[in-house]
Order: sequence, then structure tokens, then C-alpha cells
Amino acid sequence: MSWSQTTLTWPPSAASIEQALAPTLSALPGAGQSALARLNQAAGSVGFNRHALSEQAAGLLALRAQLEQLLVDGLRLTVTPYDHDVGIATDNGHYLAPGNAARRLADKLQDSTDPHCPGGTLHAVGVLVTATALGEFAEALRVLTAVLPLPELAACARRAAAEQGHLTARMAIPGRALTPKWVPGRLHSRPLRPALAALGAQLAQLESLAADATSPIGKLEALAARRAVWLDERQQALAELKAGMGGRVFSLSASGTPASLAGALTGGLPGYEQAHTAAVLLVSNQPLTFFKELLP
Repeated sequence: MSWSQTTLTWPPSAASIEQALAPTLSALPGAGQSALARLNQAAGSVGFNRHALSEQAAGLLALRAQLEQLLVDGLRLTVTPYDHDVGIATDNGHYLAPGNAARRLADKLQDSTDPHCPGGTLHAVGVLVTATALGEFAEALRVLTAVLPLPELAACARRAAAEQGHLTARMAIPGRALTPKWVPGRLHSRPLRPALAALGAQLAQLESLAADATSPIGKLEALAARRAVWLDERQQALAELKAGMGGRVFSLSASGTPASLAGALTGGLPGYEQAHTAAVLLVSNQPLTFFKELLP
């Protein structure tokens, strides 16, 4: 076997699938129109009853608006030991005391040079994670970001964990693999990916037609079973989310002007012996009900 020049060609394996699909798919529009015509003829003699829980469900539709009220627009500000001009970088690691973290948040609340600096009456929720040891800090961030995966906090958690791992393994000298590096993953770059999407969509139509082998009653039974499974999965997911609530953090909830919020940030802080700190401040002109209740 040796290298040789060639030309990119539409693969026969994809062409054979496409050709096999064509006769049935080309007949599908006409068959669909014929089926609709028969259905319209029978519509006058068929009646449909509402689901037994339909009226009860209709009375609860206002819960959607109540749920959507928890979604608010606002701003997020994060300080970590790894931020330039915020934390202290040494040969032994990165450090940020709670007081310095709160002070930077307070200063940014009144930073008139920042075009995104909030104004007016604000609702604010603050979260502060601190520890004396890097390992404790990394673990506290891991627990917090499992529930509150804010991008900056997640990046800080990854970096703290990596720094902790580096401290424990700095004496090890790993072997060096040759370059370039193997990249794992499915080999589905263009043009295979769009070919899979196009042909897969056509195959889905055939699979839908083939499902006619099941009677309408059987389909309804399968639909009811899938709905029951789906509801159980959502209930389990919600239970797991609730069970994941844990970890100890410092929190703050306040309302007022940026100046009053800046003053509130400096009260009740842990001492400077807590050398590892990350803090987040969420602000909005709308009440932050969900986050305030998340961090009572």
C-alpha cells in the first residue's frame, strides 16, 4: 500500500442508502393527501372526548407564568484568586482574602468607568466561598458549582483542582508522548455529518411509515407508557437536584443603590486567615427571588 492522488467522491455507501429511500419517499406526498381526504370525509361522524384531567390541568396553566417570573435579566460579577490585579500570585499558589474580595466587588459597584456598571435601585445576591487550605477551597467550589455552575466559578473550581493536583504531583516526572497527539472522538466531520443529517431525516420518515404496523390503540398505549416514564424521569431529576443542595457558603441579600450595596458587602466577613476566596455578586433591577431563596 502506498500514497496516491485521488479526487473527493460522493461515497457509494451513502448513495445506495439515498437510492433505496427515493421510491418510497417520492410517493409519500400523494399518499398523505389521499389519507387526509379520507380523514376529512369521516370527520363529521367522529367525536373526541377531553382527557379526564384536561380541565384540572387547564386550571394550573398560570403556573407557567409564575415559573417564568423567576427568570430575570441582570448582571454578574465574579472575583477569584486567579483574576489579574485581584488575587495575589506567588510561587506557591494564588491567594485572595475575603476582605479583599468584598472590597473589589464594592469598588466595581461604583466603577463609573465601566459602561456596564449598574445603576438605580438594585436587588443583589452575593455568594462567597472561602477556605484556609487549597484542597478545602477546591472541594467547596466543586460542591457549589454542582448546584450553581456559573462559568467563572466553574473555571475557578477547575483551576483550583488543577493547582491542588500540581502541588501533590510536582515531584513526579511524567513520560512525554511523541507529537502529534491522538485525538479521540467520533469521525463525523463534514461531509459525513450533513450527509448523516439529511439521510437520517429521510430514514425517519420511513420509520414513521413502518410504525403503521402498530394499531392506533397500541400507539396510544405506548404513548401513555412513555409519558409515565418521562414524568418519572423528571421527578427523579428534580429529586436529585434537591438532594444535591449542600455545602456551606457565605451569602448576602440586599436591595438599594450601588453605594448602599457596596457598604453592605464589607460586613460580616470571615477573617484574613481564609486565604482562598471566590465571590459572586448577582444584581438586577428585578427581584432575584429564586437565588435569594436558594441562599437563605
